[in-house]
Amino acid sequence: MHFDTLQNKVVLVTGGARGIGKGLAKACLQEGANVIITNLNEDVAQKTTQELQPLGHIRAVRCDATQRNEVDALLDNIWQQEGAVDLVFSNAGRGGNERALDASADDIHDLFATNFESAVIMAQSYIPRVLREDRRGHIMFTGSEHSVGLPADNEELGFVFYGASKHAMLIYAEWLRADLTDTDVSVSLLMPGPVMTESVSDTLQVLEQDADNPALRKVFSKKVEQTLRARIISTEECAQRALHGLRAGLFYIPTQPHIQKDVEKRYQEMQAAFDAMFSV
Repeated sequence: MHFDTLQNKVVLVTGGARGIGKGLAKACLQEGANVIITNLNEDVAQKTTQELQPLGHIRAVRCDATQRNEVDALLDNIWQQEGAVDLVFSNAGRGGNERALDASADDIHDLFATNFESAVIMAQSYIPRVLREDRRGHIMFTGSEHSVGLPADNEELGFVFYGASKHAMLIYAEWLRADLTDTDVSVSLLMPGPVMTESVSDTLQVLEQDADNPALRKVFSKKVEQTLRARIISTEECAQRALHGLRAGLFYIPTQPHIQKDVEKRYQEMQAAFDAMFSV
């Protein structure tokens, strides 16, 4: 689907009241879209809608993206009030700080439900509607730099299952793209590096006031902080790069150039393995 303009397009952003989702909602409003955001915290969602209302039509709907019945009801509601959804940003998700050998099964399932299963549910609810109506549509999943590798200098962080959920998002999006060949529904994967979300901003502010904060330093070394500050972009920058990739018709949409080095590192190690196994 071509998005030369978002004027009068109906856009859904899950997890759209904070962070990357809020940046996406704002960018779409600035281009004339009718935007619907979801968030589990109704107070936060209401605050965001009040802040962004001067930019255009926006409303918030509470929806647990991990529950199929709630996602179905959400889309029914939008179809009735704004019309068919042209563009979905499947962005609901959360971070994690579980080590590979320490996380409980419940922690892992909860993280995958939020970061991965919610995206599958959205695709399975949204795409068949569009196909039945013979319409065009697009869904952009929020992956991560962790979708394509272990980012350099992140080894100290306990992001193993967060990374695994974003890896899962990558292969799901690739298979979905293949399944949608010869239809008018397209798919893309946003792959952000560090983004200055509210939670990251709060963490950095604490460290500016208390550089040796023991609770934060336990999981967030000075080396990691230095890397983060060098690579981080704003939510507005992330959103603009997402829309740039959308307009360019890209499937993979990286938001920072350093991610390429992580892809190349994996490729080089795999190439060496193939050479070792199969070279004549």
